[in-house]
Amino acid sequence: MGVGEDGSRATWTQDAIASCVGATASITVAAPLDVIKTRIQNRPFDSPESGATIFKRLIETEGVGGLLKGLTPKLLVVGPKLVFSFTIAQHVIGYFEHALK
Repeated sequence: MGVGEDGSRATWTQDAIASCVGATASITVAAPLDVIKTRIQNRPFDSPESGATIFKRLIETEGVGGLLKGLTPKLLVVGPKLVFSFTIAQHVIGYFEHALK
């Protein structure tokens, strides 16, 4: 469990909300790299395009928004897993901290 400014332990709700924000932020930050990685994987084997070339073409043709393609499905699929994992991890850490004292 997280610890508040007054030294009290965070509640399940507080941990879940913090985990939701953390999961959303981490998925959003990684999304542009996922888009470029997917385009690299989908290019023909004989194509000499580098990731930088794919990035440049993506920005020119689709704009900056092209870097966030697929963000919503990823948030809907991966987000709940991260929220669950982060929340449980915080409570397990708190349990072990208490048990080892």
